[in-house]
Amino acid sequence: MKSRQFLWLAVIGFCAAILCPSWEMRAESAGKSDLDDALRLRVTAEGLPDLNNVIEKLQSALDKGLEVEDAELSEQMLSDALMERASTLMRVVNSNSIADDRIRQILRLIVSDLRRVLAYDNPPPLANFMLGRLMALPGNDPHEARRLLTKFLAAQDVTPEQRAEAFALRGQTQTDDERALADFEEAIKLDPENSSYGLMRAVFLRNRKKLDEALVAVNDMLKRTPEDANALILRGEVFRQLEKFDDALASFDEAAKLAPQAPAPFQNRGEIYRQQDNYPQAITEFTKVLELQPGSLLPLVHRAESYLLNKQFEEALADTDAVLEKEPLIAAHRLRAEALAQSNRLGDAIAEIKKAAQKLPNQTELKMQLALYYLLDKQPEQAISAYEDILLLNPDDFQALRSRGDAYLNLGKHTEAINDFEQALKLQPEDTTLLNNLAWVLATSPEAEIRNGTRAVELATKACELTEYKLPHILSTLAAAFAESGNFDTAIKWSQKAVEMEDPENDQQLAKELDSYQKKQPWRERQNVVKTESKSELVPVSPPELDKQSIDF
Repeated sequence: MKSRQFLWLAVIGFCAAILCPSWEMRAESAGKSDLDDALRLRVTAEGLPDLNNVIEKLQSALDKGLEVEDAELSEQMLSDALMERASTLMRVVNSNSIADDRIRQILRLIVSDLRRVLAYDNPPPLANFMLGRLMALPGNDPHEARRLLTKFLAAQDVTPEQRAEAFALRGQTQTDDERALADFEEAIKLDPENSSYGLMRAVFLRNRKKLDEALVAVNDMLKRTPEDANALILRGEVFRQLEKFDDALASFDEAAKLAPQAPAPFQNRGEIYRQQDNYPQAITEFTKVLELQPGSLLPLVHRAESYLLNKQFEEALADTDAVLEKEPLIAAHRLRAEALAQSNRLGDAIAEIKKAAQKLPNQTELKMQLALYYLLDKQPEQAISAYEDILLLNPDDFQALRSRGDAYLNLGKHTEAINDFEQALKLQPEDTTLLNNLAWVLATSPEAEIRNGTRAVELATKACELTEYKLPHILSTLAAAFAESGNFDTAIKWSQKAVEMEDPENDQQLAKELDSYQKKQPWRERQNVVKTESKSELVPVSPPELDKQSIDF
């Protein structure tokens, strides 16, 4: 019984005794039978079902009413029973994944039991420790965790091991780096044989982007315990963040030898190989993860992306289908759409992205991908509509402005294209695609009032400087700009250089432009449909960025 409830019941009982002594006796003894049952059950209780019955009987006895001494006994017994149930259930949780729905339900029961224990007077310190540990879990309340753990650390009868764990847990919840590191140091000092505290400190440093300090911390650990697989995995992760990929791979190789059933080394190696564009090796690593963890979604998505980047479209589709059968992840929809698009199934790709967009109607990345597919499918009007949806959400979205300008250009709407290009140029004045496309329309539009040779030369020159005069299509734009300005000799020079660079996709177009300048004729172009020879740079969608797999220590 909570102390405040007890006071109110005492007051009610006193008033009842004055008015009707026999009523007081009946009220106080109403729960005695349930208390007697609880006492008998407690002696013979075996396992959780019996313990649950004890708790129910004790709570029922208190609810019905007991004499003072019996009430105090019941409260103490109930507190002990709740603690025992919470401890028993914690052992179940510790041996299972908290991602499991059943385990999450058990966690809620444990939290409820511990809160009930803490509501009584003089609760055991261990209740603060256990609830603090739960509140320190990701997604819970770190502020409450810190308060509970601080209260536990103030208790007298606490073992050094428990005190060490409390310091380490509190360190994870600290918002001040110095206090956090001080807590980790105290935990290590109290229990130097427990390597997990050193790992927690190193992880904390890594998460705070103090990579050099994290590397020193984990190397210190490995000097003492060179065969600690978790420390090797962490060191590899730090090396990976420092972009020291050879060192990272070496650490993961060592970890895999020591812990061949651990998926983390293979997952991390897969990530590195994917980042290095070694897609076949990345696929091998992610396949190994899936052998160790069949059906795991993250490596399936990562392998699908690697298949896509390796041009193995059917395999990518198979993996994304396997993911979507289990969970409708947006990343899987985007990967599946890109695999369809690159397999020349643009209609199916558009349908896939529309399906994903229905689930997340305000996600800009999906609308951008949809608009690109419309452009590739020669539907610029639909692309413009998609870009307008994006710009309603964010009028200063540079990519949407630039891309809508490209779509207008493909439709031959030069005024609208220029307006979008100029607005985008204010946001990113050194984007070479934008500089090139704006210069091109200013140099080649059939509409005399739109053309501006001087500005076209200025924009194209800047684009060439930024790309070190190495891209033939931008040199072509510079040539067109000089031709519009009447400087055909310079136009021929740059056009000739563009032709000499041998761009197989645009060789014929570049040759025609050079021939025109040699005849002292500027180039004119207006498109009414999307064409592969368009000056607009339609860059394929990059696979969606995916969360990196976290490592549990």
